[in-house]
Amino acid sequence: MQTPPFAGIRAAVFDFDGTLFDATDAICHSLNAALVAHERPPLTRAEILPRIGRPLYEIFQTLEPGAPPERVQSHVDAYREAFWPVCLKLTRELPGLRACVESLRGRVGLAIATNRSGRGAQYILDGFGFGKDFSVIVALEDVEKVKPDAEPVLKACAQLSVPPEQAVMVGDTPDDMRAGRAAGAMAVGMTTGAHSAVTLREAGAYAVLDSLAELPTLLNVVA
Repeated sequence: MQTPPFAGIRAAVFDFDGTLFDATDAICHSLNAALVAHERPPLTRAEILPRIGRPLYEIFQTLEPGAPPERVQSHVDAYREAFWPVCLKLTRELPGLRACVESLRGRVGLAIATNRSGRGAQYILDGFGFGKDFSVIVALEDVEKVKPDAEPVLKACAQLSVPPEQAVMVGDTPDDMRAGRAAGAMAVGMTTGAHSAVTLREAGAYAVLDSLAELPTLLNVVA
């Protein structure tokens, strides 16, 4: 698929986990802590990776089909209790993030559309010094339908006052690509998560990058 021109892009909407930050260690630690707290066996890293990016409630619901809502929510609460003390220590910013933000800052609107909580996203952004760079965060609690639905991307664009056709959705999962395309935005895949370039292109990515440092050049925005 030939990459179309990206001229005229006025906003970049980013996924969070696997795109901006790698919180895999923190997620694995916290998910297994929640399972053990409920006398359930922990999962391997390989079993957890494909689930990263989905809402916590959904993850625990699929791990114990038929569980009553209060039990599922109890898992979510246990996860969050385990997550906060370790999230910064066990999270790292992905290569190219700082260069990307420095190049795009002030040139295009920067937003985040994530299936994690807004509180968690903001805490990590603040901890790594990016707290003021993303003027919009559309999180799990802000939408009725999560990605791959278009709603998170559309809300981010609306808050940036940018039409979705003048925005790019950047993410590491097929759901990110589908959400971006459904919203009418350009979709750019990142190989920094658990999915291959082939999978991301099949999901609708116009371009696939290995580092966020490549994004400003793709968008013709270079500091």
